[in-house]
Amino acid sequence: MTGDIKIMVLAGEPSGDIHGSHLCRELRDLYPGVNIFGMGGEEMEKSGVELVQRIGRTGVVGFWEVFKDIGRYRKIFKRLVAIMEERSPDAVILIDYPGFNIRFARRAHNQGIKVIYYISPQLWAWGRWRVKKIRRSVDKMVVIFPFEKDFYANYGVDAVFVGHPLVGNLNLSLGKEECRRRLGIEGSPVIGLLPGSRKSEVEKILPVLLKTAGILREHLSEAVLLLPVASPALRPLVEEIVRLSPVEINLLEERGQEILAASDLLILASGTVTLEAAVFATPMIIVYRLNFFSWISARLLVTLPYIGLVNIVAGKKIVPEFIQYQARPARIARVALKILGRPEIREEMIRELALASEKLGKPGAGRRAAREILQIIIPDYSSRIRDE
Repeated sequence: MTGDIKIMVLAGEPSGDIHGSHLCRELRDLYPGVNIFGMGGEEMEKSGVELVQRIGRTGVVGFWEVFKDIGRYRKIFKRLVAIMEERSPDAVILIDYPGFNIRFARRAHNQGIKVIYYISPQLWAWGRWRVKKIRRSVDKMVVIFPFEKDFYANYGVDAVFVGHPLVGNLNLSLGKEECRRRLGIEGSPVIGLLPGSRKSEVEKILPVLLKTAGILREHLSEAVLLLPVASPALRPLVEEIVRLSPVEINLLEERGQEILAASDLLILASGTVTLEAAVFATPMIIVYRLNFFSWISARLLVTLPYIGLVNIVAGKKIVPEFIQYQARPARIARVALKILGRPEIREEMIRELALASEKLGKPGAGRRAAREILQIIIPDYSSRIRDE
Protein backbone atom coordinates (compact mmCIF):
# COMPACT_ATOMS: atom_id res chain seq x y z
CA MET A 1 0.00 0.00 0.00
CA THR A 2 1.58 3.29 -1.05
CA GLY A 3 0.54 6.90 -1.26
CA ASP A 4 1.60 10.50 -0.99
CA ILE A 5 0.45 11.16 2.56
CA LYS A 6 2.40 13.79 4.49
CA ILE A 7 2.71 13.68 8.26
CA MET A 8 4.43 16.22 10.49
CA VAL A 9 5.76 14.83 13.81
CA LEU A 10 6.95 17.00 16.69
CA ALA A 11 9.07 15.59 19.53
CA GLY A 12 10.96 18.02 21.74
CA GLU A 13 13.17 15.89 23.98
CA PRO A 14 15.17 12.63 23.92
CA SER A 15 12.40 10.35 25.22
CA GLY A 16 9.99 11.74 22.64
CA ASP A 17 12.63 11.23 19.96
CA ILE A 18 12.82 7.52 20.86
CA HIS A 19 9.05 7.06 20.96
CA GLY A 20 8.71 9.00 17.73
CA SER A 21 11.27 6.81 15.97
CA HIS A 22 9.38 3.62 16.88
CA LEU A 23 6.08 5.13 15.77
CA CYS A 24 7.46 6.40 12.47
CA ARG A 25 8.97 3.02 11.62
CA GLU A 26 5.57 1.43 12.12
CA LEU A 27 3.86 4.11 10.02
CA ARG A 28 6.31 3.54 7.18
CA ASP A 29 5.88 -0.23 7.43
CA LEU A 30 2.09 -0.07 7.40
CA TYR A 31 1.97 2.64 4.72
CA PRO A 32 5.13 2.61 2.56
CA GLY A 33 5.83 5.88 0.83
CA VAL A 34 4.44 8.08 3.60
CA ASN A 35 6.34 11.37 3.82
CA ILE A 36 7.23 12.15 7.44
CA PHE A 37 8.98 15.34 8.51
CA GLY A 38 9.22 17.41 11.65
CA MET A 39 11.16 18.09 14.84
CA GLY A 40 13.17 15.35 16.54
CA GLY A 41 16.59 13.93 17.09
CA GLU A 42 18.96 11.27 15.92
CA GLU A 43 16.59 8.35 16.52
CA MET A 44 13.79 9.84 14.44
CA GLU A 45 16.26 10.66 11.70
CA LYS A 46 17.40 7.02 11.66
CA SER A 47 13.77 5.96 11.25
CA GLY A 48 13.50 7.95 8.02
CA VAL A 49 12.06 11.23 9.30
CA GLU A 50 13.16 14.39 7.51
CA LEU A 51 14.26 16.66 10.35
CA VAL A 52 13.39 20.29 9.68
CA GLN A 53 14.30 21.12 13.31
CA ARG A 54 16.69 19.22 15.56
CA ILE A 55 15.79 19.11 19.23
CA GLY A 56 19.28 20.16 20.36
CA ARG A 57 18.84 21.83 23.74
CA THR A 58 15.04 21.93 23.59
CA GLY A 59 14.82 19.09 26.11
CA VAL A 60 14.83 21.02 29.40
CA VAL A 61 12.78 20.45 32.52
CA GLY A 62 11.17 22.91 34.92
CA PHE A 63 9.15 26.09 34.57
CA TRP A 64 12.07 28.42 35.33
CA GLU A 65 14.40 26.66 32.90
CA VAL A 66 11.86 27.01 30.09
CA PHE A 67 11.17 30.65 30.96
CA LYS A 68 14.87 31.51 30.59
CA ASP A 69 14.85 30.15 27.04
CA ILE A 70 11.47 31.54 25.96
CA GLY A 71 12.90 33.64 23.11
CA ARG A 72 14.54 30.66 21.45
CA TYR A 73 11.37 28.59 21.83
CA ARG A 74 9.33 31.30 20.13
CA LYS A 75 11.68 31.38 17.14
CA ILE A 76 11.50 27.59 16.76
CA PHE A 77 7.72 27.67 17.13
CA LYS A 78 7.27 30.33 14.44
CA ARG A 79 9.60 28.50 12.07
CA LEU A 80 7.74 25.21 12.45
CA VAL A 81 4.36 26.88 12.00
CA ALA A 82 5.64 28.45 8.76
CA ILE A 83 6.86 25.05 7.53
CA MET A 84 3.51 23.47 8.40
CA GLU A 85 1.60 26.14 6.52
CA GLU A 86 3.90 25.82 3.50
CA ARG A 87 3.88 22.02 3.29
CA SER A 88 0.30 21.45 4.46
CA PRO A 89 0.58 17.95 5.96
CA ASP A 90 -2.40 15.62 6.18
CA ALA A 91 -1.85 15.28 9.92
CA VAL A 92 0.31 16.56 12.74
CA ILE A 93 1.42 14.09 15.42
CA LEU A 94 2.45 15.64 18.72
CA ILE A 95 4.58 13.69 21.20
CA ASP A 96 4.35 14.88 24.84
CA TYR A 97 6.23 18.25 25.25
CA PRO A 98 3.07 20.12 26.33
CA GLY A 99 4.18 23.75 26.62
CA PHE A 100 5.17 23.73 22.96
CA ASN A 101 2.88 21.11 21.44
CA ILE A 102 -0.47 22.19 22.90
CA ARG A 103 0.05 25.63 21.37
CA PHE A 104 1.05 24.03 18.09
CA ALA A 105 -2.10 21.89 18.14
CA ARG A 106 -4.25 25.03 18.01
CA ARG A 107 -2.33 26.42 15.03
CA ALA A 108 -2.61 23.10 13.17
CA HIS A 109 -6.31 22.78 13.97
CA ASN A 110 -6.96 26.29 12.69
CA GLN A 111 -5.35 25.23 9.40
CA GLY A 112 -7.84 22.36 9.10
CA ILE A 113 -5.11 19.75 9.69
CA LYS A 114 -5.84 16.57 11.62
CA VAL A 115 -4.13 16.62 15.04
CA ILE A 116 -3.19 13.44 16.92
CA TYR A 117 -1.46 13.54 20.30
CA TYR A 118 0.72 10.49 21.04
CA ILE A 119 2.19 10.20 24.53
CA SER A 120 -0.13 12.45 26.51
CA PRO A 121 1.23 15.26 28.66
CA GLN A 122 0.70 14.47 32.32
CA LEU A 123 -2.30 16.77 32.58
CA TRP A 124 -3.89 14.38 35.07
CA ALA A 125 -1.10 15.33 37.48
CA TRP A 126 -0.58 19.05 37.03
CA GLY A 127 -2.48 20.69 34.21
CA ARG A 128 -6.17 19.76 34.13
CA TRP A 129 -7.00 23.29 33.01
CA ARG A 130 -5.23 22.52 29.72
CA VAL A 131 -7.66 19.71 28.86
CA LYS A 132 -10.05 22.30 27.41
CA LYS A 133 -7.35 23.28 24.91
CA ILE A 134 -6.84 19.60 24.04
CA ARG A 135 -10.58 19.16 23.49
CA ARG A 136 -10.75 22.16 21.14
CA SER A 137 -7.68 21.35 19.04
CA VAL A 138 -6.88 17.61 19.11
CA ASP A 139 -8.79 15.04 17.05
CA LYS A 140 -7.57 12.05 19.04
CA MET A 141 -5.40 11.27 22.04
CA VAL A 142 -3.40 8.06 21.64
CA VAL A 143 -2.47 7.30 25.25
CA ILE A 144 -0.03 4.89 26.90
CA PHE A 145 -1.50 4.48 30.40
CA PRO A 146 -4.87 2.77 30.95
CA PHE A 147 -6.16 5.43 33.37
CA GLU A 148 -5.57 8.17 30.78
CA LYS A 149 -8.40 6.93 28.57
CA ASP A 150 -10.92 7.38 31.39
CA PHE A 151 -9.37 10.69 32.38
CA TYR A 152 -9.91 12.16 28.91
CA ALA A 153 -13.34 10.55 28.51
CA ASN A 154 -14.47 12.48 31.61
CA TYR A 155 -13.63 15.69 29.74
CA GLY A 156 -15.25 14.65 26.46
CA VAL A 157 -11.94 13.99 24.66
CA ASP A 158 -11.65 11.05 22.26
CA ALA A 159 -8.82 8.82 23.51
CA VAL A 160 -7.58 5.29 22.86
CA PHE A 161 -5.20 3.24 25.02
CA VAL A 162 -2.53 1.39 23.00
CA GLY A 163 -0.17 0.28 25.79
CA HIS A 164 3.21 1.61 26.83
CA PRO A 165 5.93 1.60 24.12
CA LEU A 166 8.63 0.33 26.45
CA VAL A 167 6.84 -3.01 26.85
CA GLY A 168 8.41 -5.27 24.27
CA ASN A 169 11.32 -2.90 23.67
CA LEU A 170 13.28 -4.03 26.71
CA ASN A 171 15.61 -7.02 26.49
CA LEU A 172 14.39 -9.25 29.31
CA SER A 173 16.17 -12.37 28.05
CA LEU A 174 19.36 -11.77 30.04
CA GLY A 175 19.34 -12.63 33.72
CA LYS A 176 20.97 -10.73 36.55
CA GLU A 177 24.12 -12.88 36.63
CA GLU A 178 24.59 -12.77 32.85
CA CYS A 179 24.31 -8.97 32.87
CA ARG A 180 26.87 -8.76 35.66
CA ARG A 181 29.23 -10.96 33.69
CA ARG A 182 28.84 -8.72 30.63
CA LEU A 183 29.50 -5.62 32.73
CA GLY A 184 32.54 -7.21 34.35
CA ILE A 185 31.15 -6.85 37.85
CA GLU A 186 32.68 -8.53 40.86
CA GLY A 187 31.24 -7.78 44.27
CA SER A 188 27.90 -7.27 45.94
CA PRO A 189 25.52 -5.57 46.37
CA VAL A 190 25.25 -3.85 42.99
CA ILE A 191 23.71 -0.39 43.19
CA GLY A 192 22.71 1.59 40.10
CA LEU A 193 22.72 5.41 40.25
CA LEU A 194 20.58 7.03 37.54
CA PRO A 195 20.41 10.83 37.79
CA GLY A 196 18.32 11.43 34.66
CA SER A 197 18.91 12.25 31.02
CA ARG A 198 18.71 16.05 31.13
CA LYS A 199 21.52 18.44 32.03
CA SER A 200 19.43 20.17 34.69
CA GLU A 201 18.57 16.80 36.29
CA VAL A 202 22.19 15.68 36.40
CA GLU A 203 23.26 18.98 37.97
CA LYS A 204 20.63 18.78 40.72
CA ILE A 205 20.38 15.04 41.39
CA LEU A 206 23.79 13.46 40.75
CA PRO A 207 25.54 15.19 43.72
CA VAL A 208 22.82 13.82 46.02
CA LEU A 209 23.24 10.30 44.63
CA LEU A 210 27.02 10.43 45.04
CA LYS A 211 26.77 11.57 48.67
CA THR A 212 24.27 8.79 49.29
CA ALA A 213 26.66 6.32 47.66
CA GLY A 214 29.43 7.48 49.97
CA ILE A 215 27.31 6.68 53.03
CA LEU A 216 26.34 3.29 51.60
CA ARG A 217 29.99 2.42 50.94
CA GLU A 218 30.77 3.03 54.63
CA HIS A 219 28.30 0.26 55.54
CA LEU A 220 28.80 -1.96 52.48
CA SER A 221 32.49 -1.94 51.65
CA GLU A 222 32.10 -4.41 48.75
CA ALA A 223 29.25 -2.52 47.08
CA VAL A 224 29.59 -1.94 43.33
CA LEU A 225 28.32 1.45 42.17
CA LEU A 226 27.21 1.78 38.55
CA LEU A 227 26.41 5.08 36.84
CA PRO A 228 25.11 5.03 33.26
CA VAL A 229 25.83 8.12 31.16
CA ALA A 230 22.59 8.93 29.35
CA SER A 231 24.31 10.45 26.30
CA PRO A 232 27.82 11.34 25.07
CA ALA A 233 26.91 15.03 25.38
CA LEU A 234 26.39 14.61 29.12
CA ARG A 235 29.63 12.76 29.80
CA PRO A 236 31.83 15.87 30.46
CA LEU A 237 29.30 17.15 33.03
CA VAL A 238 28.95 13.74 34.69
CA GLU A 239 32.73 13.28 34.86
CA GLU A 240 33.17 16.76 36.34
CA ILE A 241 30.68 16.02 39.14
CA VAL A 242 32.02 12.50 39.77
CA ARG A 243 35.59 13.84 40.14
CA LEU A 244 34.45 15.67 43.27
CA SER A 245 33.29 12.40 44.85
CA PRO A 246 35.72 10.30 46.91
CA VAL A 247 33.71 7.17 46.07
CA GLU A 248 34.77 4.91 43.19
CA ILE A 249 32.06 4.93 40.50
CA ASN A 250 31.84 2.79 37.37
CA LEU A 251 30.78 5.07 34.50
CA LEU A 252 29.12 3.21 31.63
CA GLU A 253 27.69 4.47 28.34
CA GLU A 254 24.76 2.84 26.53
CA ARG A 255 24.46 0.04 29.10
CA GLY A 256 21.29 1.29 30.80
CA GLN A 257 19.18 -1.86 30.42
CA GLU A 258 22.00 -4.10 31.62
CA ILE A 259 22.40 -1.90 34.70
CA LEU A 260 18.65 -2.10 35.40
CA ALA A 261 18.82 -5.90 35.25
CA ALA A 262 22.13 -6.34 37.09
CA SER A 263 21.42 -4.13 40.09
CA ASP A 264 20.17 -5.18 43.51
CA LEU A 265 18.90 -1.64 44.04
CA LEU A 266 18.44 1.43 41.86
CA ILE A 267 18.52 4.99 43.17
CA LEU A 268 17.12 7.01 40.32
CA ALA A 269 15.47 10.17 39.07
CA SER A 270 11.73 10.19 38.53
CA GLY A 271 10.67 9.42 34.97
CA THR A 272 10.04 6.61 32.51
CA VAL A 273 13.10 4.80 33.85
CA THR A 274 11.05 3.90 36.93
CA LEU A 275 8.70 1.94 34.66
CA GLU A 276 11.63 0.25 32.94
CA ALA A 277 12.94 -0.77 36.35
CA ALA A 278 9.48 -2.10 37.23
CA VAL A 279 9.48 -4.30 34.11
CA PHE A 280 12.85 -5.68 35.23
CA ALA A 281 11.38 -6.05 38.76
CA THR A 282 14.39 -4.29 40.29
CA PRO A 283 13.81 -2.58 43.67
CA MET A 284 14.34 1.16 43.58
CA ILE A 285 14.29 4.50 45.38
CA ILE A 286 13.14 7.66 43.58
CA VAL A 287 15.05 10.92 44.11
CA TYR A 288 14.15 14.22 42.46
CA ARG A 289 15.16 17.86 42.71
CA LEU A 290 14.25 20.94 40.67
CA ASN A 291 15.25 24.58 40.51
CA PHE A 292 13.62 26.33 43.51
CA PHE A 293 11.18 28.40 41.42
CA SER A 294 10.24 25.36 39.32
CA TRP A 295 9.61 23.40 42.50
CA ILE A 296 7.31 26.10 43.93
CA SER A 297 5.38 26.20 40.64
CA ALA A 298 5.09 22.41 40.62
CA ARG A 299 3.83 22.37 44.21
CA LEU A 300 1.05 24.75 43.22
CA LEU A 301 0.04 22.74 40.15
CA VAL A 302 0.60 19.06 40.91
CA THR A 303 -2.47 17.35 42.38
CA LEU A 304 -1.23 13.76 42.78
CA PRO A 305 0.25 12.37 46.02
CA TYR A 306 3.20 10.76 44.16
CA ILE A 307 5.75 11.92 41.61
CA GLY A 308 7.08 8.55 40.43
CA LEU A 309 5.34 7.07 37.40
CA VAL A 310 5.67 3.58 38.86
CA ASN A 311 3.70 4.69 41.93
CA ILE A 312 1.12 6.50 39.81
CA VAL A 313 0.54 3.39 37.68
CA ALA A 314 0.37 1.19 40.78
CA GLY A 315 -2.12 3.57 42.38
CA LYS A 316 -0.17 3.57 45.64
CA LYS A 317 3.33 4.19 46.93
CA ILE A 318 5.22 0.95 46.32
CA VAL A 319 8.57 2.73 45.85
CA PRO A 320 10.00 5.29 48.35
CA GLU A 321 10.21 8.87 47.09
CA PHE A 322 12.61 11.57 48.27
CA ILE A 323 11.64 14.85 46.62
CA GLN A 324 13.32 18.26 46.79
CA TYR A 325 14.27 19.01 50.43
CA GLN A 326 13.45 15.48 51.52
CA ALA A 327 16.24 14.28 49.21
CA ARG A 328 18.90 14.12 51.91
CA PRO A 329 21.65 11.53 51.46
CA ALA A 330 21.46 10.22 55.04
CA ARG A 331 17.73 9.59 54.74
CA ILE A 332 18.03 7.95 51.35
CA ALA A 333 20.91 5.75 52.51
CA ARG A 334 18.95 4.62 55.58
CA VAL A 335 16.07 3.36 53.42
CA ALA A 336 18.48 1.83 50.89
CA LEU A 337 20.19 -0.19 53.63
CA LYS A 338 16.81 -1.41 54.84
CA ILE A 339 15.80 -2.58 51.35
CA LEU A 340 19.16 -4.29 50.80
CA GLY A 341 19.26 -5.86 54.24
CA ARG A 342 15.73 -7.16 54.69
CA PRO A 343 14.63 -9.85 52.18
CA GLU A 344 10.93 -9.49 53.07
CA ILE A 345 10.94 -5.82 52.04
CA ARG A 346 12.72 -6.61 48.74
CA GLU A 347 10.37 -9.48 47.91
CA GLU A 348 7.27 -7.39 48.62
CA MET A 349 8.52 -4.57 46.39
CA ILE A 350 9.35 -7.03 43.61
CA ARG A 351 5.81 -8.45 43.76
CA GLU A 352 4.27 -4.97 43.61
CA LEU A 353 6.53 -3.95 40.71
CA ALA A 354 5.42 -7.02 38.73
CA LEU A 355 1.75 -6.09 39.27
CA ALA A 356 2.39 -2.49 38.20
CA SER A 357 4.22 -3.54 35.03
CA GLU A 358 1.25 -5.71 33.98
CA LYS A 359 -0.88 -2.55 33.79
CA LEU A 360 1.32 -1.17 31.01
CA GLY A 361 -0.28 -3.43 28.39
CA LYS A 362 1.13 -5.87 25.89
CA PRO A 363 4.01 -5.45 23.41
CA GLY A 364 3.25 -3.65 20.14
CA ALA A 365 2.13 -0.21 21.34
CA GLY A 366 3.84 1.56 18.43
CA ARG A 367 2.12 -0.68 15.89
CA ARG A 368 -1.30 -0.12 17.45
CA ALA A 369 -0.69 3.63 17.63
CA ALA A 370 0.31 3.74 13.94
CA ARG A 371 -2.90 1.95 12.96
CA GLU A 372 -5.03 4.35 14.96
CA ILE A 373 -3.31 7.31 13.31
CA LEU A 374 -3.69 5.95 9.78
CA GLN A 375 -7.37 5.27 10.38
CA ILE A 376 -7.82 8.96 11.19
CA ILE A 377 -5.91 10.15 8.12
CA ILE A 378 -7.25 7.61 5.60
CA PRO A 379 -11.04 7.10 5.73
CA ASP A 380 -10.98 3.59 4.24
CA TYR A 381 -7.74 2.47 5.86
CA SER A 382 -9.34 -0.33 7.91
CA SER A 383 -10.57 -2.08 4.76
CA ARG A 384 -7.19 -1.73 3.03
CA ILE A 385 -4.87 -2.77 5.86
CA ARG A 386 -2.77 -5.86 5.25
CA ASP A 387 -3.62 -8.99 7.18
CA GLU A 388 -1.07 -9.89 9.82
